Amino acid sequence: MRGAIIHGVLLVVMLVYGYRTWTRDKTVEPNVGSVVLWDKPEADIKSIEYKSDKKIVKLENRGDYWWGADTTIELRPKKKAEPAAAGSGAGSAAGSGAGAGSGSAVAQAGSAAGSAAAGSAAGSGAGSGSGAKKPEPIEMEEVSRKTREFPLGDAGDKIVKNYAAARALRDLGTPTDATTKDYKLDDAKTTIAVTFKDGSTKTFLVGGSVYGGSDKYVQDQQSKKAYVFSRDLLASLEIGESSLHLTDPRGFDAAKIGSVTINAGDKSRTAIRVTTHGQGESAGEVKTWGEPDTKKPNQTVANFIDNANNLRPVEYASNLKVSDMKPVLKLTYKEEQGATLGTLTLYKYDKPGELPPGATLDPANPPKPETEYYIMTEKTRVPALVRKDTAQRAEQDIETVFTAKPEDVKSVDPHGNPFGNAPGGTPPGGGAGFNPHGAPPPVPGMGSAAPMTPPHAGAGNAAPMTPPPHAGAGSAAPAVKTEPTKPATSPAPPPVPPKAPSPAAGSAAH
Repeated sequence: MRGAIIHGVLLVVMLVYGYRTWTRDKTVEPNVGSVVLWDKPEADIKSIEYKSDKKIVKLENRGDYWWGADTTIELRPKKKAEPAAAGSGAGSAAGSGAGAGSGSAVAQAGSAAGSAAAGSAAGSGAGSGSGAKKPEPIEMEEVSRKTREFPLGDAGDKIVKNYAAARALRDLGTPTDATTKDYKLDDAKTTIAVTFKDGSTKTFLVGGSVYGGSDKYVQDQQSKKAYVFSRDLLASLEIGESSLHLTDPRGFDAAKIGSVTINAGDKSRTAIRVTTHGQGESAGEVKTWGEPDTKKPNQTVANFIDNANNLRPVEYASNLKVSDMKPVLKLTYKEEQGATLGTLTLYKYDKPGELPPGATLDPANPPKPETEYYIMTEKTRVPALVRKDTAQRAEQDIETVFTAKPEDVKSVDPHGNPFGNAPGGTPPGGGAGFNPHGAPPPVPGMGSAAPMTPPHAGAGNAAPMTPPPHAGAGSAAPAVKTEPTKPATSPAPPPVPPKAPSPAAGSAAH
């Protein structure tokens, strides 16, 4: 019983904690500290650069927008130069000595020199073993670099604002040698450099994390003062492009969209925001896309626009020219009043094929090109690679979206007419009583109780049906009396030939 009470109390505590977590105010700005480092307008910040052994992230002010570059550095242990073999020198020296000397004298001298060398080697070995040295760090060398450029998203904009009005959590003053080691600033190599418009630069050395947290110690390289920087100033820069890039290529609030115009080739179609009621009695109003003139919802067009919203950048290609790509479609977004919010254009690009590693080019069978899809908006500024399956779905649905009509989208009534509303209100081939399997309809005037004569036994499916009663017979008309048909007689089997007498029977006859 006591264990159940304890578990119940813990459950209540966790429920309260979970409720407070999910209902907290998420608009609260992160706490970057109150220690003022500087206050500058964003326009006075020229660049922000994070540099470590394996990554360089640089955010650059290009006037009316910010641009990022993430460089990944691949390293490997540097090969050490192999020392020259000692045996060859000793052997040659011994050989020359043997040639120059005379017999036993040379041999005795050689043995004496050898024993002396062995003793000195043993002594040096013993001495080195007594005082163990700290292993030298492994020296690394650069193998390759890969840079990915990108426009800044919301996370990147917050970083710029935080460094324009730079703050620290704590001012630790000038550290001593001991505290420098405690802060792991003595052998730190990671730096953050903020360059201003006037050409001055503030550089901070990034050390270890604060005990029990993710905030970090930093040191101003000019003043040598140490500070504690919030993780909100560092985390996005440490992650790089995937945390800082633009995720919504449209760059405006989707709630402001009042209409979307779809252009593909010489075709164009416009859809507007309409409100409809959801299915069910308790369902409320639902916003979807419909026709501008009739205001009727068009589910086909709505699905197409929603799928186009899933064209999100995977990476950006600043070296790819628009003239090298083929346009597929273009979406123009406008407000209800008609003001243009932005555009999104989908392109197709045939990337030249690449040979597998170690393969040689065969001119008669070159590698096949790979089709890629890119989008461009006012925010991306350069082509942005998108998922191939999402882009292909949008391309395949172009013809459908230009021919779809509101009446094409119907709800199927499971109890209704499966043939739809045919002209005249009757299904093709007749009115009530039409048999879709091909049987003739009942003769007009015949009552519903008039039984149909079943096929005779043995007649099979091909046996003709007995003619129905004459017109006007009514429901009380007696059934037509017919003579039973005799089943067809099967042909008699051929006579069985007599069996030949066996040898035993023959001998008995004799």
